[in-house]
Amino acid sequence: MADSISCTITTDEARQRLGQHLLAVVREQDARITVERRAPRTVAEMRVRLAAASAIHGEVTA
Repeated sequence: MADSISCTITTDEARQRLGQHLLAVVREQDARITVERRAPRTVAEMRVRLAAASAIHGEVTA
């Protein structure tokens, strides 16, 4: 029989590893979203989209 190798990690290490894994998965999935389907992430991006939508509909923005 082969000896099993025991690996003991602390709760903090486990949480850190999980956090790193989740961050990597989220970034990978986020990178797959096309630009036209991506939601605005900043106020500046939101303002650009609103200005563009207003221009399309012929509205005047201040």
